[in-house]
Amino acid sequence: MSVLTKLEYERDTNCVEISLFAQCKALISEGMSTEVDQLIERARGMTSDAELDKIRLIKDVALGSKALIN
Repeated sequence: MSVLTKLEYERDTNCVEISLFAQCKALISEGMSTEVDQLIERARGMTSDAELDKIRLIKDVALGSKALIN
C-alpha cells in the first residue's frame, strides 16, 4: 500500500486525489479487508452504489482466492 494512501486512510484526509477504487485496491492487496469495509462506509452517499458494489465484489474475490491458497 502506498504511504500516501495509508496516511489518507489513517488520518481520514484527502491530501491527494486518489480514487476510492485505488485506495480500496491498495488495502485489499495488503489484506486489510476490515479497513476496506470502513472506507466503503465512509464513502456511502458520496460514491455511487455501482462503484461500491464493484469494490465489495473485488474484495470478496480477493478474500476467496486467498482462502483457496491457504
